[in-house]
Amino acid sequence: MVVEFADFQCPFCASQAQDLSRLRTEYSGKVTFVFKNFPLPFHQQSKEAYLAALAAARQGKFWEMHDLIFTDPQHLSPENFDRYALKLGLSMEEFRGALVDPTELAAVDKDIAEGKALDVTATPTFVVDGHKLVGRQSYERLKQIIEAEIHGESWPTTIRTDIDLANAPSQGPESAPVTIVEFADFQCPYCAQAAQPLQRLIDANPGKVRLAFKNFPLNSHADSRLAHMAALAAKEQGKFWEMHDLIYAHQHTLKRSDLLRFAGQLHLDLARFQNDLDSPQLKARIDGDKSEGERIGVVATPTFIVNGEAISGFLAEKLQAKIDTQNAAEDKQPSETVVEIPVVNLSLGPEDARLKIEWYVDLTSPLAAESAVALQKFFTAHPGEVSVEFKNFPLSTHRNAGLVHEFALAAGAQGKFWQVESLLLADPKPKDRKELEVIASQVQLDQKTLWTEVDAHRYAPLISHDLAEAKQRGVSGTPTFLVSGKKLDGVDGLAALQ
Repeated sequence: MVVEFADFQCPFCASQAQDLSRLRTEYSGKVTFVFKNFPLPFHQQSKEAYLAALAAARQGKFWEMHDLIFTDPQHLSPENFDRYALKLGLSMEEFRGALVDPTELAAVDKDIAEGKALDVTATPTFVVDGHKLVGRQSYERLKQIIEAEIHGESWPTTIRTDIDLANAPSQGPESAPVTIVEFADFQCPYCAQAAQPLQRLIDANPGKVRLAFKNFPLNSHADSRLAHMAALAAKEQGKFWEMHDLIYAHQHTLKRSDLLRFAGQLHLDLARFQNDLDSPQLKARIDGDKSEGERIGVVATPTFIVNGEAISGFLAEKLQAKIDTQNAAEDKQPSETVVEIPVVNLSLGPEDARLKIEWYVDLTSPLAAESAVALQKFFTAHPGEVSVEFKNFPLSTHRNAGLVHEFALAAGAQGKFWQVESLLLADPKPKDRKELEVIASQVQLDQKTLWTEVDAHRYAPLISHDLAEAKQRGVSGTPTFLVSGKKLDGVDGLAALQ
């Protein structure tokens, strides 16, 4: 049995309707298809459309009315429902009488209650023999699942087609045990809702996850393709993710003039950016991504491919579970290679100091600067008696915190950690690559070496080590000081030692 919780005003349900009609025909007599109405709060006409379908069902024409309604889900009205009823040859007196029958209204409420009991939150959602599928599914995937259920086999989950990531914008090392490929549309509200939680997921798993972005502009979103061109044009100048964030933050203003304004905010070369907005090469790249997505069954956004397994819609817990499972499997496998934790001198003060302080901090947090001042005062009050060791604690909620810490550690490898730390904390906030390049120039770093190491995530294992150690020690926030194993939280933590 295939049960679909759907909304007659939902465009994803409408695009799914043709596939379901085809499957109902192919599996007639073998599989039962059940429609459950689950109108979303912002779709005011969805319930009336379902009542029209139920009224048609009394005359044996539910699926026929269902298919007609989904041909134009943006224009649902009593006039259209009457027109569909006439087209289906229904008795209009009986049809109109059923529309106001209170028993049909009770059926609508019952469907909604069943959906809520199953934790349905989006449409379409399918329940196939007790297993839940969230989001628009391809015809091929539904057919595979139905065949598996008929033959008592496990569901197929892995996409067997390789995905080309050569030109895809990405975060995280290529050697990461988990690769998440996101097919997204810049005008899709669900993609925008997923953007920040997804970034937090990446930041919370440094060195363990690679995220690759694939362009999948939907035809129903008029401004989406140009927005994708803008993001790729920004990528040509090293600012893809910054443009990515701006676009998602302003989804309702994505005309060319808006995109040019975003480019100005990112200090891009505007002449080059405007030229790239119309680049045939970038258009071909978007077309290639979309064709690739369609070939492997992507039909809705966002769709994530996690180490070959497709997940429709953003489910943070499910993605984290996949990451944890993969990392656990990696830990169990014997390997001749050991992840090297780079050694960078992050200490100040004499090695034989009477008091040793470990300072867990996020370099993009305003509280970091305040704790640095408190630390300096403590140093001054106890000359020669105190040493401090810096510990990385970039917060997943702070954009680019991981990048800033990797930058600071790469500077530390050139003996300039504390100079860079001072400049970062002089204006503690998430910084982009261009701002970090200015700091690197100020302290005269070898930028070619520095950015080679940052881009290769050379110091990600050290950050991961510090975060894991912090978790074991019960450190959950920043700044935190550890003095002889005693945990002192917050900016005022050192005051207890006075």
